[in-house]
Formats: sequence, structure tokens, C-alpha cells
Amino acid sequence: MKVLHVINSLRAGGAEKLVEELVPELNRFKDIRADVLILSNQNNVFERALVEKGVNIKTSPAKDIYNLKNIHYLKSAILEHDYDIVHAHLFPAFYWVSIGVRMVKRKKPKLVLTEHSTSNRRRKKKYLRTLERFVYLSYDKIISASLPIQESLIEWIRPKQEEIDKFIVIQNGIDVEKFITAKPFSKQDIVGGLTEESKLICMVARFTEAKDQATLIKAMKRLPNNVHLLLVGDGPLKRINQQLAANLQLEERVHFLGFRDDIPRILKTVDVVVLSSNWEGLPLSLLEGMAAGKPVVGSNVPGVRELIQGTGLIFEKGDDRDLANKIEMLLENEEIYMKTQQACVKKAAEYSIKETAKKYVEVYRNLLKD
Repeated sequence: MKVLHVINSLRAGGAEKLVEELVPELNRFKDIRADVLILSNQNNVFERALVEKGVNIKTSPAKDIYNLKNIHYLKSAILEHDYDIVHAHLFPAFYWVSIGVRMVKRKKPKLVLTEHSTSNRRRKKKYLRTLERFVYLSYDKIISASLPIQESLIEWIRPKQEEIDKFIVIQNGIDVEKFITAKPFSKQDIVGGLTEESKLICMVARFTEAKDQATLIKAMKRLPNNVHLLLVGDGPLKRINQQLAANLQLEERVHFLGFRDDIPRILKTVDVVVLSSNWEGLPLSLLEGMAAGKPVVGSNVPGVRELIQGTGLIFEKGDDRDLANKIEMLLENEEIYMKTQQACVKKAAEYSIKETAKKYVEVYRNLLKD
């Protein structure tokens, strides 16, 4: 079985991280060869890991993910390699896949789409609903990374009753063992001047509107001076957040680490992992923190709420006071810290990438059987 995963890029992000973890697992199955096609050659930080694991990666010469030439490149790749399954992730990649496969005249591959988030900017434009419905329903199977993602998508495109069977939920997974066995740094090795008595809060996410690092930075103003924040990631809003930290006179306590390829070790070192998102799908960064044995705090939004309710602590979205209180509760109360930590470790064990891969393979085989 030949499978092609198509995604905008392999930059640092949740969907991209899933592809980096998932595709090598798919290739462990004897009857599957999974390749990856990306539409951009910029900032593909996960590409090296895939190449080292023997994954074949194709890069569109168009370079710009919105360039219509991507459609023709996709069509050529599908025809050349005779893929049985084409599996798309993210916009606009899943648009180009839908159009490109329509242009294939001989046996067409089955189409699979993974929806990664409960919201996006397109859904604010009601006039796009008809087009979105047409594109989504061109896929043979639409996989959502969580139930809230599926519910919000169905509400948006309003499929007919006979089309509901296209929709399923397969939860994202991570390499749990990698985070369990990671060796921690000493705290001063991460940021000079820290001591082992310093308390470290960490958030791993791109700097975008969805992630809302600003609320976490504001919460730092309410926390004791021995509490430091590590912000891992890059993105278009990074400079604005750096300026916010400066305006709040937090430059000495808020540390912007950029992209890191040693995240398991960082998470193993910190005290608390936070995700302050405005919206989410199934946040891998929280799962990774839990697998590393850390208590987590997340915003009260779909995707985050369902993942950590009864496990981690939840604060009201955008409320920096509530977030600071939840963090301080963990840092000041050893009993709550230990109880939350143990619950998080137990929960993370349910999200193995190996189980995720098995469920994807079952979808592929059933589609080809049909």
C-alpha cells in the first residue's frame, strides 16, 4: 500500500509534529510505504528527523504554499508513484489535494483528511461554508484529532445524514517513552543565572493568535520573583510578546528560547507545563508535558478542556489572574502538585503514537477494501 501525506511544511507545529511522529510508525507495517510531500522549503525543522528514519520527502518547487502550481505538482506525484491513499493535513494543502486528485484520469487514490483544530479564520466567513463543504466532502474519510474538533467541523459544514459516516475520531499520539526516559538538564544549563531553587514554567507553542502567550506573560507579573517562564517556539507574534515582556519589566524572568530539538529534556527539567491557547485541537505539547511527568495547566477551551479535565488544572481563557493562581497552587502546595503530576503521567500513557498509527492503518485498509 502506497500512502502519501501532504502538508504545508514541516515547521514547528502540532500537525507537523504529528506527521513527524506518525509516518515512521506507519512504515513499520510490512504492507505500507508512506511518503511525505511538503509545499514549502522554508523552516522545515522536522524534515531531518524524518529523513534519518528513512522517510521519502518530496518538496513542491512552487515554494509558496498558496501557489496554484502546487496542484499540478501534486497530480504529477500521484501519477508517478501510483499512490493508493493521499492523506492531507491543514489548509491550503487539503484544498490542493482535493483539486489535484480530481485531475487524475485513471484510478484515483482514496482521500483522507486529518482535521487538527476546533477553529480557524475561514469559519468566520459564512460565505465560505458552501465551498468548504464541497472540499471537505470530497474526502473519503475525515479524521478529527478529538471529539470537539469533529463536532465543530460538522457544525460548520453541515453534512447530510448519509455523509456522517465519513467522520471519525482518532486521537493524536506521541512517543511517550521518549519523554519518560529523557535526561533532565540542570536549570542553569537552560538559562544562565538560574539555580536549582528557581521554579520553571514552560510553554511550547508557535507564537500565533491561537496560542495566546500574552496571557501567560501577564500572569508572570503576579508570580514570585523566583518563578521563570520558558517560551519555546517561533512565529509571527514572537516580537510582540517580547515587547510585552519588556513593557512589564519581565525580561529577566521570561526567556524566549526559539525552536529547540531537545524539548523532552527541557520538559523533564521544568516544574509546570502550561498552554494558554485561545483555541486548540488535541494539544500535543500538553501531552508531552504530561508524559515527561509534569503537572499541566491549560485554558478552558475545547480540546484542552477534554484532555486535562480531572487530570491537570484549568483556567479561564485570557484570565491572567486565574492562570497565576493555578500555577501558584501547584508550586506552593506539594500535595496538589504530586496528585496532579501522577494523574498527568497516567493520562499520557493512553496516547501512544503506536496506537494512533494502528488506527490510521485500519482506516486505510478499510478504504481500499471498500
